[in-house]
Amino acid sequence: MQVLLQRLARRLVLLPGPFSTARKLYLQLLGANIGSGTRMPKCIVPWPHQIQIGADCTLEPDIYFKFDGFWLPGPSIIIGNRVFLGRGVEFNVQAKLEIGDDCGIGSSVIFADHNHAMAPVAERMRDQVTETAPICIGRDVLIGGHSFVLKGVTIGDGSIISVGSVVNKSIPAGEIWGGVPAKKIRDRG
Repeated sequence: MQVLLQRLARRLVLLPGPFSTARKLYLQLLGANIGSGTRMPKCIVPWPHQIQIGADCTLEPDIYFKFDGFWLPGPSIIIGNRVFLGRGVEFNVQAKLEIGDDCGIGSSVIFADHNHAMAPVAERMRDQVTETAPICIGRDVLIGGHSFVLKGVTIGDGSIISVGSVVNKSIPAGEIWGGVPAKKIRDRG
């Protein structure tokens, strides 16, 4: 009985209710591009004109769509169709991030397309120019929860990243990677 009630509660939370619909409409009025069939749970979107989310995506609550440089034209965070984003995913973007169609992104995954430079100690860290490079995730990619995807990474179509990995270099299509830093485990299939 308890399992049945849990399943029912999950479905009710994911149903397009008045708050989800109002939130989606509000973000669209502020410049967000959100496809049909995509529900917008409670999440943080400081600059809506910087996001583009495809059709029929499933988003869980507490996603953070952070983009530095709100005055720039958008979108800079581009998510394809039928993508799943788990609870607490963080997009920390200064350049650009693209996720292809049919991807699954686990809970608490962090995407960061920049990092601080490491100039001599005489210069404060916060005053240094950051190094940026776009992140590109192919189609049908699965990224396990609590993973980090860092600047300049391209993950090829059909690849899988295991839970808790730190991806700091590009991954070819159809491979399974994992670890800190992520290394090839084997080919998919």
